[in-house]
Amino acid sequence: MRVAVIDDESIFRMQLKMMVEKLAASKEIPLEVEEFASGSDFIAVLGDRRYDIVFMDIYMPDMDGIETAKQLRKLTERTFLVFMTASDGHYPDAFSLHAFDYVTKPFTLERIDKVLTEIIEHSPMDEAFIKINIGPVNEKIYLKGIISVTTDGHYLEINKDDGTTTRTRLTSGEFLEMTGGDKRFLMINRGIIINMDYINQVDGGDIYMDDKTIFPISARKVSDITQQIKNYQFSNR
Repeated sequence: MRVAVIDDESIFRMQLKMMVEKLAASKEIPLEVEEFASGSDFIAVLGDRRYDIVFMDIYMPDMDGIETAKQLRKLTERTFLVFMTASDGHYPDAFSLHAFDYVTKPFTLERIDKVLTEIIEHSPMDEAFIKINIGPVNEKIYLKGIISVTTDGHYLEINKDDGTTTRTRLTSGEFLEMTGGDKRFLMINRGIIINMDYINQVDGGDIYMDDKTIFPISARKVSDITQQIKNYQFSNR
């Protein structure tokens, strides 16, 4: 899981990061925490990466937490949003933005533990993976981290959300079979498979992904594929 902590006060960022990492280790949850000193710094990276959980301070200079959250929600509804504040005067704004919880400072380890436990209960860890042979080594690749798969000759290039690519000798059909028919993956053109969780937008016959790549939909299947994407997105809101 990827967690963002946004607060203009470094002491609170450091404290919360340490708490979250300690709790994740105790629960044996693979988790990465990133800190941001402002809402604008956080928004600037959202085009390149996704976060499962966002801890957002409300009172920040320039762009406050409410405005930052509005920008976040324009991009995704799936992130668990937890507001942090020293007062409780923003409940209506917070929950209109589908906040999962509201933590009052100063927070305790027990309070953060309660938040994380409830989030995990609402979002079971997605640990589905495939194993790819890379020479003498087997690489474990988690399906949730695959953005797209493209064909290059007799090889597939598996493009992942950490910016790396794994190249392996497989066919598109073999890859889809290895995923067990995972509904996230859709072949949109000959030799092009995308993970629909990473679609930024569909514009005519092109699909824009979160990692800035653009893929063409097969001209004969634009209508059918566009509808499949809409159906998937609707069922996974």
